[in-house]
Amino acid sequence: MSGTDKSSAWKHLAFFTAGFVFDAFMVRRIDEAPILIQQGLYLCVSGVLLATLVAWPHRTPQLPRMLGWLPRWAAPVLHFMLGTLLNAYALFYVKSGSGLISVLFLVVISALLLVNELPSVRRLGPVVLYGLYSFCLTSYFAYLYPVLIGRIRWWMFVLAVATSAVPLTLVGRFHHKRTGDRRQVVRHALVPALGVQVALLVLYGFRLIPPVPLSLMEIGIYHDVTRDSDGSYRVTYDEPPWYRFWATDESDFRARSGERVYCFFRVFAPRGFRDEIRVAWLYRQPGRGWVPAGDVPIAVTGGREGGFAGYAYKQNWRPGDWRVTVETFDGREIGRRSFTMRNEVQPSEARTMKVDRR
Repeated sequence: MSGTDKSSAWKHLAFFTAGFVFDAFMVRRIDEAPILIQQGLYLCVSGVLLATLVAWPHRTPQLPRMLGWLPRWAAPVLHFMLGTLLNAYALFYVKSGSGLISVLFLVVISALLLVNELPSVRRLGPVVLYGLYSFCLTSYFAYLYPVLIGRIRWWMFVLAVATSAVPLTLVGRFHHKRTGDRRQVVRHALVPALGVQVALLVLYGFRLIPPVPLSLMEIGIYHDVTRDSDGSYRVTYDEPPWYRFWATDESDFRARSGERVYCFFRVFAPRGFRDEIRVAWLYRQPGRGWVPAGDVPIAVTGGREGGFAGYAYKQNWRPGDWRVTVETFDGREIGRRSFTMRNEVQPSEARTMKVDRR
């Protein structure tokens, strides 16, 4: 890679990172109208910039003097917008998972942008940019429709893919009109864009795409959960030893005969959202792995700043490894909590319990 190529690559990476940092401070709620409008505008402008970038090498237009900066800054601005959009999707999609996943997401996308600057890849055309733009379009519509409709169903994701095909087709037709090379459009635009859509549909079919716009804000295992008259909750759990000062629930649950185990959770849902979720209990059975041990349907109403709070309990338990998952109506996981159930060795002894407000 020449010095000029390296400088261009680092410039594009800097704009991508700037977009990531900018959105980390700006994005708060997935259902905020300004955020949805901003992302929609970014997608529109990104489509125009992408069409411009693929057309200029073949037929450079005569620009007015006031737009003379456009050829030099079109690619960095496109990368800035992609960075902003991808950051929003990282924040929304993996909010209920480990923070390391968000970091890995950024690293992978940054690597793709750097790979796109390699001379051998650049000779293939804007393949990576088409793929990233395709991913951004479907990601946006995949949570826009549930926010607008107020529930999550599988056909909304299919509709998101179909909607994404419209701007992709427009950019592809413009690409073909400017180049006149159908084979190049297929190789540079159709294959990466369609490949991303197929991959997303496969991931969705295997329930590997988080169920945006829902996200798990909190989940814990407790000895008791009660609701106060003001709508807040009180959770009770064994006071942890001093060296586990950070613990706010029980991952090692010591239970007495007939005692219940409670799961308390908070789920973020957008304004106007009304749907049903399920709290499912699973037990690790030797030789069979995780087996279902019952589930509870719970109606969710969105719009609360602190999320929708609820709880479920399990009474007929057995010692061993357990897992409780919060799932959508169609069985896609929003979040989980794993823990171990143990019989109390000396049930006659008094226990030191801690009570927190949630």
